[in-house]
Amino acid sequence: MSESRPAVVYGLLWAGLSLARALGRAGVRVTGIASDPNDFGLRSRYLADRHLTTEEDDERTLSLLRDAAGAGRPILFPERDENVHFVLRRWDEVRELADMPLPENLETVLSLRRKDRLRLEAERVGLSTPATASPTDETELRNLDFPPPYLIKAVTGQEMAYAFGHKVFVADDADSAAAFWRRAGERGFETVVQELIPNAHERIWSLFSYIGRDGRPLANIVGRKVRQGPLRFGTSAVFLVQPEPRVLELGLRLLESVGYRGFAQVEFAYDERDEEFKLLEVNTRPPMWAGVAMSRYFDIARIAYDDLSGRPPQAPQTFTDEVAWVYFAKDAWVGLQMLRERELSPRAFLAPYLRRRKVASTLAVDDPLPAVASLRYLRSKLA
Repeated sequence: MSESRPAVVYGLLWAGLSLARALGRAGVRVTGIASDPNDFGLRSRYLADRHLTTEEDDERTLSLLRDAAGAGRPILFPERDENVHFVLRRWDEVRELADMPLPENLETVLSLRRKDRLRLEAERVGLSTPATASPTDETELRNLDFPPPYLIKAVTGQEMAYAFGHKVFVADDADSAAAFWRRAGERGFETVVQELIPNAHERIWSLFSYIGRDGRPLANIVGRKVRQGPLRFGTSAVFLVQPEPRVLELGLRLLESVGYRGFAQVEFAYDERDEEFKLLEVNTRPPMWAGVAMSRYFDIARIAYDDLSGRPPQAPQTFTDEVAWVYFAKDAWVGLQMLRERELSPRAFLAPYLRRRKVASTLAVDDPLPAVASLRYLRSKLA
């Protein structure tokens, strides 16, 4: 049965592909827009239309959104930070054309996306954070009130990761921190400096939530990174849904305190020193591993679509089944490194793949071409 409101998925990597599949399988007409021809989701059979634009060509992206409105007011799902950046740049125009899984107030989005502002929001509602500073010069950086090692992160977005090849720079002392801080500033990136929580790389937890138009958390998923790449400070290679009540409570407390609506991922690190979950960041979009919540086990995409379409919402749901999301290509690379360093046993490496319930990052029996196209995407990144 066809659904009346069209959907536009802007960005067609892992989460965008999962959105397109979940909505397409439900009978929604889905238009896909990508800014890179190697976005493998462009090959999905569940796209009724597919278009290429560029990250800089806002006018073409707006035009494609207007075209999609021919079948009714569309619901726009931006996938990655760069897709959200387009929405933020053209906020009023996009909101006039489409509904989105984002709050109505631009400042609400910025208060969570920017790490410098997020720290203030966390303090306001009583959430713990790693020691963090926003130095304005090298003297200030060299006189921080917490010791190294330091993590240097972009204030917002993934552009710094694309420029330098890693999303976080680890500095063992003030000299190396200052050197990278200068390089990042010369490239135009705003950064924050944060303490490194010891042994936290295996204890990174996330809440992925959809907050409905009425302010209720209609769908929630909590889990942790099992393996990530690059090692210790990368994106998920394996993610496991795993209930943790404190992560659920703390994440929802933050989102509800600012009146958030839509998709959000709230990430925490468990600190063994004081047994606290420390807030790391908030992404105002689906995470890379969102497909674990858009499957036959649970469908946050459909919950969001129905709510944004104006349908009466169902009762809030928290998905607790221990389902694994696996990105085999990345995990093979990460796992090999960990096996060589004796940080991982062969049995531990295979454990996620032996689970009865798992979701592959790109492969689907009813939609095989994106998995094939993802190999071209990987080659483009390696090149």
